[in-house]
Amino acid sequence: MNRESRATVVAAIGVVGALVLTGCGGSGGGGGDDRTLELWDSWSQYDGASPYGQLLSTCEEDTGITIERTQEADLSSKLLQSASSGATPDLVVLDNPLVAQFAETGLLVPNSESGLDTSGMMDNVLAAGRFDGETYGASLGANSLALFYNKDMFDEAGTAPPTTWQELTDAAAELTHGDVRGLGFSAAASEEGTFQFLPFFWGAGADLADIGSPEAAAALSLWTDLVDSGAASQSNLNATQQDVRDEFLAGKLAMMVNGTWQLASLDENGINYGVVPLPAQDGGTAASPLGGEFMEVVVGDQQDLAAEFVQCLVKPDNLKVWTDGQTYIQPYADEAAAQATENPALEPWVEAVSAAQGRTADLGSAYPQTSEALWTAVQEALSGQKSPDQALTDAAATAAAE
Repeated sequence: MNRESRATVVAAIGVVGALVLTGCGGSGGGGGDDRTLELWDSWSQYDGASPYGQLLSTCEEDTGITIERTQEADLSSKLLQSASSGATPDLVVLDNPLVAQFAETGLLVPNSESGLDTSGMMDNVLAAGRFDGETYGASLGANSLALFYNKDMFDEAGTAPPTTWQELTDAAAELTHGDVRGLGFSAAASEEGTFQFLPFFWGAGADLADIGSPEAAAALSLWTDLVDSGAASQSNLNATQQDVRDEFLAGKLAMMVNGTWQLASLDENGINYGVVPLPAQDGGTAASPLGGEFMEVVVGDQQDLAAEFVQCLVKPDNLKVWTDGQTYIQPYADEAAAQATENPALEPWVEAVSAAQGRTADLGSAYPQTSEALWTAVQEALSGQKSPDQALTDAAATAAAE
């Protein structure tokens, strides 16, 4: 999950859009016959030997294109600044909720113009890269959320994995004792917190177009009640998904909400865990938010070359080194099914991704305002500042005003 600055993006949309559309957008990778492209991403943790580095190297060899890679910690701000100075990169990796925002600025090239073919990708995965009827870029793989549980703790308590909210509440209470909490989740004041809350929000039947609804309040009441009862810790207010994973690994959590990217760490640790879908309020699988990144072609004089490189990256055989290394799910249905066949532990994740919802699918570039309003409401309710109803009523008013 990324923590890009929504406020910076929104404030600059009008200015940057004007600059790009009037021809002031440039390319940092050179022009003419030069087969060199400049790529920006925010992944400082991935060097050339990483699965990501291997993917880039494969396509450099296959296409004869040289990649000059820059790792930007504050990617959104840097990208907007580059547009105003005419020094944009040729390619950029964006967390999928940011695609609609940057597409609205005019910085990104739609696939209908670049020629990038993503027709074989799952429609719900591609939906995260759509804006105003156009698809932008290509998915580098998808992830989502599910419920991890400690099998040893469940076996000792004689408890089955929950399939409804009532069962989740009962199991969390039963498995809370001493310094062990029943359930861990990230309620951080960031997109990470909204990402984790959405399966409960959608599992209650709530809609992002109406975050002040009774259904939304039911979801927030569930989290608030878990914290108030002690079955979940108030430290979740500041916990990242990595923090939650560490608590689970330390045996301090019986259950946690988390994603595919944690599988390698859990397997290396040797903890006896299971994974089930996050339950909807009255049973069945709650829709989870679609995670993952898109590789985007940026407006400039190297668009055709950039699209050629992206096309190479997202060939299923090439993409496999990255999706396997990152424990992401392939954006292609057949390849995703093959992953589950090769590694049965991925079966619930393939199911989760196939049913996942793009966070911007309904609201488009307005999603980040709603997301910030939601994570603020979660913080206010879990800290006891406001009731769930009041927090969400205020959140809805804030989102509507922006």
